[in-house]
Amino acid sequence: MTLRPSRSELIAAGGSALLFALTFPPFGLLVPAFVCLVPLAGGVARVADSSEGTIGSAARIGVWFCLLGYGANLYWIAVALSIFTWLASLGYVAALIWLAPWFALTTAALFASRRLTRWPMAILLPLVWVTSELVLLHLGDLAFPWLPLGLGVSTFPHLAQLADISGVHGLTAWLALSNGLLADALVTRRRVVIRVGAVVVLAAGVYGYGVWRLGNTPLVPLGRVTVVQPNVPEDEKIQEANRPFFMGMMARDTRAAVAPLADKPALIVWPEASLPDFLPQHAEWRDSLRALAAVTHAPVLFGVLDVTWSSRTAYEIYNAADLAEPDGIILQPSYHKEYLVPIVERVPFVNPRWFEGLKYFGGFGRGHDPKPYRIPLGKVGVLICYESIFPDLSRQYRRDSADILANITNDAWFGRSLAPYQHVANLRLRAIENRVGIVRAANTGISEYVDPLGRVHGATGLFVAAAPTFDVATTHVSTLYVRWGDWIGTLAAGLTLALCIAAYVTKRSRR
Repeated sequence: MTLRPSRSELIAAGGSALLFALTFPPFGLLVPAFVCLVPLAGGVARVADSSEGTIGSAARIGVWFCLLGYGANLYWIAVALSIFTWLASLGYVAALIWLAPWFALTTAALFASRRLTRWPMAILLPLVWVTSELVLLHLGDLAFPWLPLGLGVSTFPHLAQLADISGVHGLTAWLALSNGLLADALVTRRRVVIRVGAVVVLAAGVYGYGVWRLGNTPLVPLGRVTVVQPNVPEDEKIQEANRPFFMGMMARDTRAAVAPLADKPALIVWPEASLPDFLPQHAEWRDSLRALAAVTHAPVLFGVLDVTWSSRTAYEIYNAADLAEPDGIILQPSYHKEYLVPIVERVPFVNPRWFEGLKYFGGFGRGHDPKPYRIPLGKVGVLICYESIFPDLSRQYRRDSADILANITNDAWFGRSLAPYQHVANLRLRAIENRVGIVRAANTGISEYVDPLGRVHGATGLFVAAAPTFDVATTHVSTLYVRWGDWIGTLAAGLTLALCIAAYVTKRSRR
């Protein structure tokens, strides 16, 4: 199959790519989420309905949609990863090369389903698109579910409440259904008013559910949490000579934040890698934690590096979090990050020890079986960095009775790109899916508190020092999503697979 697109293929892919690039934060636009897949779906439908159309043509639409749409949204990888190593500068190209075949398969599956059934895109598009997102979520070391379509309404709480029933993929299914209805209207030129009216009615129904949820979900107060945003540039953080200074800076900022508070916090949260080394190698860090505890009388959750030894020569290092108890002593086990950034934190499918000589690159071990921390405030589940984009982990914490989640991250390497805004937006959906409050401590921003209704409180700016304190809450709600998981995604994947098998069998029988 040649990758050179025809004019009609490029129009279909490019139109959707442009709208897709405008769908997500920080733009705050609502309409693109409802129309971004219309050119793509309409293009695939025309190819499938034509006797001369081929599956290769549909696949090219998917490839160029990915290269243009994801290329525009993920440009920050080319700049950001170069901070760590010149090898990682290839990550941008590698990400697009990796994603492109999956979107080719997505549009090919859409073509096959359409040609077999002649069903409207209002049915086929949500099935196939949700399946595509589910695949990207479950690719092991190469999973990268960065921009699910449902994220496009994350900044509109009234429209995002549906996530407590179905997770983010339920939002994707609704938006893809709306896109499919409009694509059908565009392709057939029939029942245009009815189809546009159906989009409006669906949106009104989702909005009505949101109004009801926002007005009838009681919040249960837990206590106060202080997060510290030190604003350390990435080029300074990775310098080994600077390591001795980080504890003093974090302790100073924490004291300054807590001192004027009449009601002291029940938890203090520092960002990912706020102490960027191994704790046992710094006895002075433990002394500083005990001294800080004597002032704050609150546990401190902080990012650090950790190591486990299986023999005298075999070990694994981890991007980790530790909890210093109110007396400054660390009693509970370290949390080891489970979902690692491909290439930067772990090169897929190879022995991580091959990369021992490269600092902060490629050689991190993977955590297993995470458990929430137990403190007087309640149970606290930890998400490090982009673990916030994986719904399963937050759901697992909630099933383990977590009262609140803490997302610690270092987004300094994103710079002033789209990435910090896309990254933080995922927390709004995790909060709604699980009806749990989430505090976020980011090295250079954005730090904030997201309540169980997905509403943002006290969001800080980028590249400023800050230390806000939040009154956090939880709920006693056990959502359908927490109980059933990603049932929408599973259903869509099963139906899509059945359609593709039926299309293949039909084609062979005709031969």
